[in-house]
Amino acid sequence: MRRILVFLFFCMAAFPISPSSLITQAQGSPEQETQATSQTKEQYACPMHPDVTSDKPGSCSKCGMALVRSTPQEKDSVQTKLTPPERIRAAKRMLQAAKSELTRQGKYNCCIEEPCSQCALDHQSCPCYDDLKKGKPVCPECYGGWQRGEGRDKKVKKSDVKTQFSSHKH
Repeated sequence: MRRILVFLFFCMAAFPISPSSLITQAQGSPEQETQATSQTKEQYACPMHPDVTSDKPGSCSKCGMALVRSTPQEKDSVQTKLTPPERIRAAKRMLQAAKSELTRQGKYNCCIEEPCSQCALDHQSCPCYDDLKKGKPVCPECYGGWQRGEGRDKKVKKSDVKTQFSSHKH
């Protein structure tokens, strides 16, 4: 027993711990408290662009969606707060915005009135109208649009529009 007491005395002498340092460690330093407070501060983030955040309500600078209240820890899971129909509507808005941007960049020249989504998703471009004018096949979505009478060029007959369902490439 005496050896244990000597050993404890030696440890306490070698590694002094004051009661105030024990309290500070248990409570956390003022810096740690400030960090914890700032981490739990409410933020607003876009459901589709979690990198777009604000400390107040507003709309996303990328897609215009309303920002949703979240904490920084929740930032990556904001999208999961939306219901499936809300996520689908948001995805459609994002796809439409991407097609509009690609059109402005000259990379999207679709041959149907409501531009196809297949080319945007598959290739991030749409040369279907250029292909159509050259007598080449168009994507299956554009082909379907032509068959429904949604072609953009009224000089082209729907019977002249071709597609390759299995191996269409741009």
